[in-house]
Order: sequence, then C-alpha cells, then structure tokens
Amino acid sequence: MAQLIIEDLDPEVLEKLEAIAKKNGRSLQSELKHILTAAASPNIPKDIEVIIKKAEKMREQIARHAGIDISKLQPINREKAAIKLAELKALKTISAGEMSIPQMREEGRRF
Repeated sequence: MAQLIIEDLDPEVLEKLEAIAKKNGRSLQSELKHILTAAASPNIPKDIEVIIKKAEKMREQIARHAGIDISKLQPINREKAAIKLAELKALKTISAGEMSIPQMREEGRRF
C-alpha cells in the first residue's frame, strides 16, 4: 500500500476533516481513504442508477397520463443527475456546530 504525506495543511482544514471523520464514525485515516477513493472513482454511484430508473418510470407514467408519446421523451442526463444528487447529499450534511439538519429537526420537535 502506498503512503501519502501532505505538508502545510491548514489546521482548520484538519479540524474539519477530523470532525467529519468523527461524525461518520471513522478514524481520520479511514475518512481520508474514503474521500480519496470516492473522488477517484469514475463510476456513477449505484444509488443514482436506482434514482434514474425510478425517474424514468415516473416520466413514462406522467407522459401516458398526459397522452404524450413516450418515444419523444429525452433521456435523463446521468452526469447531470449525479451532480444534482451530490448537491442534495451535501445539503443533508450541512450542520450548525455539531448538529446535522436531521438532528436539528429532531431537537426542534422536542420543544
């Protein structure tokens, strides 16, 4: 296995990476491996394929209901869909301090 040394890393970046690792229940090294592996992966995640298949079925059902010829529908752009999915996942991880959005929502229900 190769080793990687990163010099002059901003301490704030390191703190944020450590917080992400802690939130995901991983060590810093494990989190960095996960991030680098995901960044280097050219494949569209499997979950995007499931989402695209469901979206295509929904479009066909809507088209049939509206009386539109299904063959005239444009195919879903997989790259654009993958980008949008990544943006949505990023929104799920936005947090205020140590709490994620779902945790804040749950905390709000308590009052």
